[in-house]
Amino acid sequence: MSYFEVALWSGCIGIYLSYAGLSLFYALYHRSLVGLQTMLLVLSCGGLVLFGSGLGALLFSGLTRVQEADLVMGVGAFSAAYSSLGLRNFLRAEQRDVIVDRGLLGVVALCICLLVAPFWPDQQRALEVVFLGAILSALVAFWLSLRAWLLGDSFAMPMAVACLALLFAVLGLYGLPLGMFRDNHLFQSVSALCASLYVVLICHAVRRRYSDIKRMGQALAMSRDKDLLTQLWTGAAFIRQIDDAIARAKRNRKELALIGVEIYNTSMLRQQFGHHGIEQVIYGMASRVRKLGGSVSALGRYSDTSFVIVLDSVDKPRYLRSLGLRLSAGVRRPYLLNANTVNAHDFQADIGVGIARVSHRHAALSRSSRNNESASEYDSFSIAQNALHQTSVLAKAARQFPSRAAIFDDASRKALDLKSAALR
Repeated sequence: MSYFEVALWSGCIGIYLSYAGLSLFYALYHRSLVGLQTMLLVLSCGGLVLFGSGLGALLFSGLTRVQEADLVMGVGAFSAAYSSLGLRNFLRAEQRDVIVDRGLLGVVALCICLLVAPFWPDQQRALEVVFLGAILSALVAFWLSLRAWLLGDSFAMPMAVACLALLFAVLGLYGLPLGMFRDNHLFQSVSALCASLYVVLICHAVRRRYSDIKRMGQALAMSRDKDLLTQLWTGAAFIRQIDDAIARAKRNRKELALIGVEIYNTSMLRQQFGHHGIEQVIYGMASRVRKLGGSVSALGRYSDTSFVIVLDSVDKPRYLRSLGLRLSAGVRRPYLLNANTVNAHDFQADIGVGIARVSHRHAALSRSSRNNESASEYDSFSIAQNALHQTSVLAKAARQFPSRAAIFDDASRKALDLKSAALR
């Protein structure tokens, strides 16, 4: 092998080893059998690259040409059978389409038969038969993956492209032992590139499908205390989160604040884009509130059109101004609806942000005074309800201010523009 060939195929092997390591890390981190199966697939295909390219003969100097050819045939047939079986499971062929299922089972059976090729007396003929079998397997896998995509499996297209890349990779990896492309550096470069593209595509497709399945499983196992669309606390569970925050504020003698973000033009949104449009905006707004809110003690969906951030430790009241204005500006940015269609449209949300402050002195009043009706408002659960109501009132009042954010004045108890309010 020339220096160019050694560098070329060493780089290709490096990509395979990298993805094998990533698959192992993914398997251990997520405790996933899929990751281990992917690692075995990558290593088996990497073995074909190692011995088919001739690097194996350099690394293992004791190998004879006969042994090298036997390894090429054995590892190639095994990797083809294993990858075809993995493709069948990936496409869920048994449940979706009988042609795809039977076709891939036929490819697996063919590759298993090719495992006996190293024991044939005529090694040259055996290598040629395995070569033709590998080409046929890649072609059949490509057409069956394409069929699965046409039947509606969006994850099948990366696999179809990977099988097409595998076809050119196999031409080089079996052509080199047969003496077909020994001095053709251009074709070897194309073959190495296709072999690398193959492993990248299959790992990407497997990760996407596994992530999608895991996400659906998490949605099915989701707690009833969280909103299905936004995965935020809601209902009585959210009230309990606020109650716990009030208890922490009492112990730490800190001020607690609730920041409410509410949208008011959902009726117009429903008329223009229907319920799906509302879901897109609510989901996008929840993502922005979560990102802009940063590290908070709780974040919940108070009503169908509002979100509330709970800050149970406000050391510097001026921080409320910066956070409130940042939220107001962030959630008012246009929302792109139906982004992946020809009917994409920007939607401008009518937003209000209200900030309710709860002094630790209110939170520290004894619950033993519940028997006194005048003191019942100081029970932490009542404080939570009252603070949530204040955020709603302030968010509505904020629509009259340029900043679209409001807070109560301590003395007059009137709503003030957050931008000009004197916080202390």
